[in-house]
Amino acid sequence: MPTGWDVARAAGVSQTTVSRTLRGDPSVKPGTREHVLAVARDLGYSPNEAARSLITNRTSTVAMVVADITNPLYPQEISVAHAELSAAGYRMMLFNRGRDDDMPDLDTLRGNAVDGVLFAAATLDSPAVAGLVRSGTPVVLLNRDVDGLDIDRVLPDEHRAGELAARYLTGLGHRRIALLAGHPDTSSGRDRRSCSARALRDLGHPLEPELVLPAGFSHAEGHRCATALLDRPDPPTAVLCHSDAAAYGVLDAARGRGLHVPGDLSVLGFDDLAMSGWSMIRLTTIRQPVTDMARTAVHALLAHIENPGQHTPQRRVFDVELVERDTCGPPR
Repeated sequence: MPTGWDVARAAGVSQTTVSRTLRGDPSVKPGTREHVLAVARDLGYSPNEAARSLITNRTSTVAMVVADITNPLYPQEISVAHAELSAAGYRMMLFNRGRDDDMPDLDTLRGNAVDGVLFAAATLDSPAVAGLVRSGTPVVLLNRDVDGLDIDRVLPDEHRAGELAARYLTGLGHRRIALLAGHPDTSSGRDRRSCSARALRDLGHPLEPELVLPAGFSHAEGHRCATALLDRPDPPTAVLCHSDAAAYGVLDAARGRGLHVPGDLSVLGFDDLAMSGWSMIRLTTIRQPVTDMARTAVHALLAHIENPGQHTPQRRVFDVELVERDTCGPPR
């Protein structure tokens, strides 16, 4: 029984092009589509998924793992990844979990259940990621890194982000700057904290330890930390948040107390989620190219899946930029 790979070889195109053609993807040029379909007919190929899976040992399914679907960053990443996978003829299996020990269905990802896994959530010593790599499952990390593993990872430039944030806030005149860092056992939490602290120290304004709080990446955690900071007798004049979601929590806490943003408190985020530009929020933030990063991560995973034994893992770092809106200004 001929397979999609047989069609690809006979037609002189990639297996991805065959999948897109059979799905009716409009991105396939008409001439290519006619050629691929003609070859498929000549070979007697029938795109039966079950039969094809048995023959090729592939499922055309990719798993994506996120930490908290309520964090608006993840739906944005999921949407891009799903579109790219669909265009390539793959399905997505979504896992929403918190910590590595909160993933009882790891066995689902091993063996032949999925062709590869895209991790948008992982700890620095993630046993889930390490276990899948040992089993030979193709893995790519998005916005995360895991120590000691030679695998593909797609990351924002944390060093540049720290510099931009530090120079911007100190340039406005802020000296008492609070830092709401992500979880210290994640690469994003660790790296954003260290890079921001280093940049402020190099500018002659080191962080005060009591103004550094582990806020994670949620509205609730941002609100909780902001409440603690604003309860101090000497509250900060600016809060640097390592996620837009946490920054939203800070904004709510400040405005709930009748404080004026940015007159009484400046708030700087990280991500530049779509809602950060809404007129009711207008958050000043560090933009990471979420769409480009998610698309690159998917393409890296597909390259790993479709070229077994030939793919060389890479560390891809994307530039970031400061987006000025309405939540930062000079201190009073």
